[in-house]
Formats: sequence, structure tokens, C-alpha cells
Amino acid sequence: MKIELLAICDAATDYQGRLNVLGVFEGIAAPKTPVVRERCCIVTRLRFERNEVGPHQLKISLRNSKGVQLVPEMKANFSVKVPPNRASVAVNMVLNLNKLKIDEFGNHEIALFMDETIRGTVPFTVARAMKKQVRGTMDN
Repeated sequence: MKIELLAICDAATDYQGRLNVLGVFEGIAAPKTPVVRERCCIVTRLRFERNEVGPHQLKISLRNSKGVQLVPEMKANFSVKVPPNRASVAVNMVLNLNKLKIDEFGNHEIALFMDETIRGTVPFTVARAMKKQVRGTMDN
């Protein structure tokens, strides 16, 4: 299995094998925690070879730098079928997250597991927002 895409974004859909992704980001900034993101998606596109047909379990984990879960793990069971005239097939997954709540600032990661084996990660940063400065003003 090869990860062709693993990202967090504003919205995504899978329509007849066409993956539509909008607003990929790698982090969010907020003045305080907890940070609540009303709606977002974790999206992945996985490529399976002919010898990988059959049932699989995808698990997505959002965890801090110490490996501690920030939200409950997300799991999906699915079966891979490769058409006879093709050497591989792509599988799209869109995991919709409503009211994603992160309780701590820091450099986190989104980890993808396939059949209980970690296969890839991408960074996800939750940063403290800086005060907005008005151009031409003094700090005193």
C-alpha cells in the first residue's frame, strides 16, 4: 500500500472515485485552548497493488509529540478489489470531523495505520495566535 495523499482540510468529497479536496492546512492558531474547529476533514488516497486485495482496517490517530491521543482514534473497515485489467487501485477515504476540539498547543501529528501498522504521518500544529498589530502604532 502506498499513501498518495494524507491531509487535513476544510472540506472533501469522494464522488465516483474522484477526490475533491478544499483548503488543505497544516495547523491552526488560536488565542487560547481549547481550540474548537467547527468542521474539517482528514482525507487520504491510498494505492493498493493486486497482491493486497481483501479486507483491511484503516486507523487515523491525532496525537501530540509524546504520542498521546488528542481525540479518539478513527477507524474504517473496507475491502480492496482490483479490476482484472489493472495492476492497482486507489481507495479514497474522507473522515468528516465536527467540532474537533484540541486541548493543547504544540506540534502534533496525524498518523495513518493500516492493519495496525503505522504507514505514514503528517504534521499538525496548534499555535498560540499572536496579537494583531496595527501598522503605524506604538506599543506604549
